[in-house]
Amino acid sequence: MERGSNHKQGSYVAHMKTKKIQLKNNLSDEDKKNYEFLTYPLELTNIEEIGGTTTSSIGNACFSCSGCYSNSIIQQFEDKNLDIFEELLEASGELNVTYFPKKLWGHSTQLISNAGEELGYVVEPMPKFINFEKCKLCGKCVNGCVFDAKWDATYFVKEALEYGADLICDFNVFEILHENNEVVGVVGINKNNEKQIFRAKKVVLAAGALNSPIILKNSGIANVGGQIFFDIFTTIGGYLKDANLKNELLMGIKAEFGPYFLSPHYSMQLLPLMEQKGIDAHDKDVVGLMLKFADTCIGTIDIDGNIEKMLTKVDVDLIKEGYEKAIKILLKMGVLKDSIVATSLKGAHPGGTVAVGEVLDNNFESEIRGLYVADASVIPEAPGRPPILTIVAIAKKVAKIVNQNI
Repeated sequence: MERGSNHKQGSYVAHMKTKKIQLKNNLSDEDKKNYEFLTYPLELTNIEEIGGTTTSSIGNACFSCSGCYSNSIIQQFEDKNLDIFEELLEASGELNVTYFPKKLWGHSTQLISNAGEELGYVVEPMPKFINFEKCKLCGKCVNGCVFDAKWDATYFVKEALEYGADLICDFNVFEILHENNEVVGVVGINKNNEKQIFRAKKVVLAAGALNSPIILKNSGIANVGGQIFFDIFTTIGGYLKDANLKNELLMGIKAEFGPYFLSPHYSMQLLPLMEQKGIDAHDKDVVGLMLKFADTCIGTIDIDGNIEKMLTKVDVDLIKEGYEKAIKILLKMGVLKDSIVATSLKGAHPGGTVAVGEVLDNNFESEIRGLYVADASVIPEAPGRPPILTIVAIAKKVAKIVNQNI
């Protein structure tokens, strides 16, 4: 059952939802002046449709391993005696994960790599679930790939349908039904705005970190919705004549710095911000770096979907550190110093709201027997990395567990 609809490749970004959240903070007056973008509301984006946010991803396939960040998802799970390494390898094979070939790097991607290395940073290709023999390097991954080059979760849905599964779209599940602490089905509203019940002995909930806790709260599970993280990011950019980053494959390389990383990224917000500073430029003259970091898990989402989130001193210090590194790279590339701007903070990878080890056991099963959760909400703390590959591995793990118990 899917709350959203089935949209065409190439149209996904039009269905993206954005929620603005005013983060609580204790910013000093100096920080507010020097890092004005920290005072803007955070923009949280998601898509409710078949395939979820995988449809508008840039195809990043990070393994979330401890080699990049000591508190990676893999390490978090290992600390709870939970192993998904086998499933990660399976997912990597099925998604045909490969590194972005250097011969395909665009002009700006190469300039960013050169600048980073000159500054002593380790710059490496980003692993992608993209077939580069089909990829046109158009830079339009967020719309959904019309060339069938990028994997997304609709491929799994199509495979399930071929094996005889039923797909019900535009169905809004609002409660898990249970008797004597065992799951018996789900209830929701169908596309005709009618209440409808489906009976089931096993239920796997994968509504995402914003919706799963609400459904579980409606179902009588109280200790959900806390520890929310967003994997917050901002894009720092400026003027570089004919950079043309917009038309390159974005986030093709990365430089890792523990709890955060930097990667080439274009944001439509950069040009208007530059124009506000009196910079005369076109979108082809804009170059940017995404700074994504593992934010502190201090925040909640309530039963009505209202979110409260704190930007802590630890968060601010990471942002400031990464921001300064990004500026060094941009200046080394030749970006005009007075043109450098930063977008509002954004979040596209919420999680932590139904954490394994807190709400779920090591089988990803809730206190209601037969009810499992398999989405980013189960990840205890922010990884600061694109989580799609790891979520696929989690789904595979849950599928094996459910199959063993049928």
